[in-house]
Formats: sequence, structure tokens, C-alpha cells
Amino acid sequence: MEALNRHFSIFRRVKTERSLEQVMEKLEEALRSTVGGSVMREGNAIHVYDGNNNLSFGFVAEVNAVVTVKMVGDDSYEFDAQISLQPSQLFWVTTIAGIFCLQFLWVFTVLYFVIDPRTHYQKALDRVGT
Repeated sequence: MEALNRHFSIFRRVKTERSLEQVMEKLEEALRSTVGGSVMREGNAIHVYDGNNNLSFGFVAEVNAVVTVKMVGDDSYEFDAQISLQPSQLFWVTTIAGIFCLQFLWVFTVLYFVIDPRTHYQKALDRVGT
């Protein structure tokens, strides 16, 4: 259901002496260690699939992101991260079971709407500037 999907955006500008290739490698490494999941590079964008490591209640959602890198000066780069959350299979199982018999399982459904992955992705972007 598209109506339950949630979307977040993060924007960050970094000043560094590194080349674009070095920035992309550093960003890829930062995303792998901070949010985990499957990290794939495609041109000036990095796709993260199932990047919910270290995320509180991350088990109730599938977290995917696309981080694009744009050079804006000789020593400045802009990162634009588009993060999307989709309900996981556990979300649907607990929602359906909660409707019919086990109402306490609704807590997992509520947790989906509490998740905010922006802080973890922001930490990854901040690590590139150091």
C-alpha cells in the first residue's frame, strides 16, 4: 500500500579537499558502517537497500535510500538523501493478527509510525566531512 509509505529528506553540504571519487568512497564506507544494508554505487548516487542497522524498531520497516552527491565548488559537495520507509512483513503479520485475535500485537504497528531514520543517515553524511 503506497499510502503507508513514509518519505524523508536530508540535505548536507560538506567542504573538503578530497576529490569526488574519494568523497564517494568515504560516503559509501560511512553508510555501510552506520546504516548497513546493501549499499550499491551508481554514478554520483549511492543506493541503500534495507539500511536499518542501529535503527530503533527498524524491524517493522524496510528502509531504502538514495544519496546523490553533487560538486558545487572546488572544495564543496552537496549530499541529498531521499529515504523511504515501507512496512515490513512483520508489520503486516502483526497488524492482521492484531485485528483478529491478539490486540497487543498492535504495538508493532504503532512502532512503524514512530521510526525516524534521519538521525542515522545524518550521522553517516556528517562522517564524510571529517
